[in-house]
Amino acid sequence: MRQAAALTVVLLAGAWMMAAAPAATGSAVDTALLEAVESGDHAAAMRLLSAKGAKVNSAGSDGATPIMYAAANNDLELVRALIKAGANVKLASQFGTSALTEAAIIGSAPVISALLKAGADPNYKTPDGETPLMAAARSGKVDAAAQLVDAGADINAKETWGGQSPLMWAAAQGQADMVKFLASQGANLNDHGKIHQWERKVIQEPRPKDMNKGGFTPMHYAAREGCAACVQNLLAAAADPDSEDPDRETPLLLALENMHFDTAAVLVQDGADLDKWDLFGRSPVYMAADVSTLPLKGNGAMSVLPSPDKLTAVEVGRMMLERGANPNIQLKRRPPYRDVPQDRGGDTMLAQGATPLLRAARAGDAKFVALLLEHQALVDLPSKEGITPLMAAAGVDYGLRVTRGRNRTDEGVLATMDLLIKSGANVNARSLLDRSLTSRGGRGGT
Repeated sequence: MRQAAALTVVLLAGAWMMAAAPAATGSAVDTALLEAVESGDHAAAMRLLSAKGAKVNSAGSDGATPIMYAAANNDLELVRALIKAGANVKLASQFGTSALTEAAIIGSAPVISALLKAGADPNYKTPDGETPLMAAARSGKVDAAAQLVDAGADINAKETWGGQSPLMWAAAQGQADMVKFLASQGANLNDHGKIHQWERKVIQEPRPKDMNKGGFTPMHYAAREGCAACVQNLLAAAADPDSEDPDRETPLLLALENMHFDTAAVLVQDGADLDKWDLFGRSPVYMAADVSTLPLKGNGAMSVLPSPDKLTAVEVGRMMLERGANPNIQLKRRPPYRDVPQDRGGDTMLAQGATPLLRAARAGDAKFVALLLEHQALVDLPSKEGITPLMAAAGVDYGLRVTRGRNRTDEGVLATMDLLIKSGANVNARSLLDRSLTSRGGRGGT
């Protein structure tokens, strides 16, 4: 999400002119007050203000005025003094920031109140369409947001780049109290961000690329960030738990994909659709099996950090299966890459027709395999190429590969194969490539 830059940061950027509000101007001889306020010298600024003829609207080369700096510094006394001395609260810098923008970024309700009383526009927009309420939503300061809403701020305004609303910004920052407040004020709970239809240069490759197209709802952002409290607040306000992004990914799938198992559990317990698959055919149960083991880089280092959540993928998988989730939904196409070539995107076995059981067997994940078999997973359901879970466990026709997150031990592989065989797996099955269990016993797997 594009954030409105803090004033101290935007001074370093290249200047561009803004048309949404009048830009401030000034000369070198007028900048004594500006320099005092910018440096945070409150006493010097107050002395200069008390002198006759203080240049309260003088601006630096970037168009920033004293009141913008005072607001950014959360100096309420100075803000009031500047307003009393005639500071123009509607001016904007060449970077698009106003005094109200700066106050909203830090979530200062008193400064926001003073600026609004002086005539600041609660619906002011930067050139990117970002409003003070969006900045306040990101800060998490509910009292600051309340000041803006009470003054008439558009609670469903959208910035121009991603089409994101204040509620989306709050959810993306994990600001649960802000999510609750905005929802209570009538924010659109199920609105989608703008969808970007990125054009591909290479069109001969049929497999979809994993490109972020946008189109998230507030629930998607909360699930992605693992904000279980945000999800709970959205659900309490009647947000749709099964909304889809352009890749048909639901909040539950997104929470699982990011290994936010506690958040996924909230959605499961609330009744989220447990059999809704995405563009690639990944069901929630498949996704849980997929992230039960983590990807490794070529040097053996983990490419993602383990989940800090209390629950595990296996435990969430059990929750879903006990609630009737289908353990046999097959992939419709090969999933996207994450960490080429060491991730499952480089594993051609995990393609069309792969099931959660095949995925878990491929990793030698005996715990997940046992869970799936306990809940009527079909032990011999093959992939499109005819690879069965038992073949996947044995590494048939697939050479040594880096395992995902842990060494693929002999014990894990043998335990997995033992579970499958005891459940009736056909040891004489052959793939469409005429491979059998004994064709090649590679121990690899992602």
